[in-house]
Amino acid sequence: MYSQKFKVALVLLLGMASLFAFLLMDTPPSKDWQMAKVVIPKGSTSSEVARLLAERKVLQHPLVFRMLILGSMTGKRLKFGEYSFPTPPSAVEAWKKLFRGEVTRYSVTIPEGSNLYDIAKILGGIELVDPEKFLETAASPEVLRRLGIPGATSEGFLFPDTYLLEKSMSPEDILEVMARRFRRKILPEWEGRVRETGFSLLQLVTIASIIEKETGVDEEKPFVSAVIRKRLSLGMPLQMDPTVIYGLKRFGEELTKKDLQTPSPYNSYLNRGLPPGPIANPGISAIQAALFPADSDYLYFVSRNDGSHKFSRTLQEHNRGVASYRKEKTVD
Repeated sequence: MYSQKFKVALVLLLGMASLFAFLLMDTPPSKDWQMAKVVIPKGSTSSEVARLLAERKVLQHPLVFRMLILGSMTGKRLKFGEYSFPTPPSAVEAWKKLFRGEVTRYSVTIPEGSNLYDIAKILGGIELVDPEKFLETAASPEVLRRLGIPGATSEGFLFPDTYLLEKSMSPEDILEVMARRFRRKILPEWEGRVRETGFSLLQLVTIASIIEKETGVDEEKPFVSAVIRKRLSLGMPLQMDPTVIYGLKRFGEELTKKDLQTPSPYNSYLNRGLPPGPIANPGISAIQAALFPADSDYLYFVSRNDGSHKFSRTLQEHNRGVASYRKEKTVD
């Protein structure tokens, strides 16, 4: 009569022989192959994973895949997420990919000055988020508390940069990554300066966001910052178009006289002081300018129609500049 140990050894031997036989017949799918993408939902069982891969024709022999999982006891160690298969994999290659968690990552660049609506559009364009859900999450009081964002939305606190994101990430996950980078890039170096200015962090980021939208010329940003500070100190309306545009949510359109007279918390022609929050997500140079304005007494500036601006100290000088550059624009 066979001993218990012998029976166990025999079962293991037969199992190994079966696995070896399966591996011998494990071949990649046909040469007529197109890029395959498969999303493995969180919590999927090994059977569900095998089924999903087989449905997308990634697996020629799903049984081999399941035997690999069983033999290696890795059923609970496969990583969820989106996987890309640019070339036809064998069952072993597919298993290795999921075991190592080689999920597809998307390189996403958020330009300086992008607002929440721009970011939602960028992320939605590559199907990383549902834009409406992203905007809803970005204004969730619970999410804002958890991320330590002092505003009514995440606007201004999502650092413009290039990110590697995965489809398995929720809108809150993405917001957390971007907000964490903001704090890592901004606060350690300038936290003391924030306190020195007399402004709150929210107010400084709001100033930085206006600077970012007013000029793309880094050398001008401290002077725009000085104009904002000067007007605030004199109790003058800021009268800056980007704030009005943000309140109207009519991005990319020309402002009309009627727009400037339309009430909104962001209309800096009708309201004195800063708008209630940032109007975009500023980059390093704009934030630095908000913290360290130029030492100047400029009170006005006007576009030269080439991306740069002419700064003036008096209304009379400013009006001459406005007339000059408007005439130039008409001639062009």
